[in-house]
Amino acid sequence: AINGNSPHLPPAAKSLSARVLLLTIFFVMLGEVLIYAPSAGRFRYEYLRDRLATAHVAVLALLATPDYMVSDSLQAELLQHAGAYIVGLKRPDGVKLMMHAKNGVPPIDANYDLGQRSFIGLIGDAFAAIAHSGNRILRVVGPSPKIPQATVEIVIDEAPMRTALIDYSERVLALSIVISLL
Repeated sequence: AINGNSPHLPPAAKSLSARVLLLTIFFVMLGEVLIYAPSAGRFRYEYLRDRLATAHVAVLALLATPDYMVSDSLQAELLQHAGAYIVGLKRPDGVKLMMHAKNGVPPIDANYDLGQRSFIGLIGDAFAAIAHSGNRILRVVGPSPKIPQATVEIVIDEAPMRTALIDYSERVLALSIVISLL
């Protein structure tokens, strides 16, 4: 209503200063959402990229042996440190190295190629990870952060990434609330 007598607003919200305050809070929160969405996508991308880098280092242990094989116990330890069921590396010189869990690999629920990323896709994938309550098994392929010409492939649990993404989101929300209050 133009005269300020709208039946839908509480009495305190009828004053001009209260309306300006509510609009300010709304636009600050809208701005925070517009900043948060790309940052959540970037957080997820960097998390997966770090997993690829760790996997690359783990699989390099195979190069130290003449037959590109390590003991089962060392392979299990390397996979555990990489947080992966499978780690594969295709080097620019054509050498292919792979380690996999001896107790089997669960079925893969989703595939992601970090070399084929889009702005909207990163945001959508981050929100999909947050929204999915259970653990999914992800196959992630992408260029090695150490040697961009090399391709690394990993099969990992999504749950640790989801937990890290939720923690990150909570920190961003807390900061947004502080900014809004200021």
